[in-house]
Amino acid sequence: MKYAGRFLFIFTVFIGLAGCAQILDSEDLLDEEDRSDLEVAVNNDTGEGSLELVTPTITDKDNEIEIKMTDIDENKTTFISVANETVFEGKIKNDEVYTLEIGDIKDALRTDYEPKVQLLQTSNDEESGDIVTFKQVRYSVEKE
Repeated sequence: MKYAGRFLFIFTVFIGLAGCAQILDSEDLLDEEDRSDLEVAVNNDTGEGSLELVTPTITDKDNEIEIKMTDIDENKTTFISVANETVFEGKIKNDEVYTLEIGDIKDALRTDYEPKVQLLQTSNDEESGDIVTFKQVRYSVEKE
């Protein structure tokens, strides 16, 4: 009798978890836009191309960081932000190094975490539009 209670408990937990997995796997729950938003939230990445840090580590005395994009849509307006502040808005050229001024950005030179650089392109070339391309990388700041 003692084992029957344990078996019943384990069986109930197993059935409950199996049911949750079915719900999470169901594509009927999310439309295409929601799936795209979920992909961005989970992967910090959506769309074609890549964003690369030319200077992945800087010091707290540096005032700039360098980035390079590959296979990003050059015809769309690109928004680039550092530490959540937009530092670039315009058309980009792939495989060119861009130097971003970050000295005046509040959290760009913090050493207690890795600040992020984000690239965003939208369907209507407005920052508030639907996300078409989103890339994010983080860099390190060391004390000099």
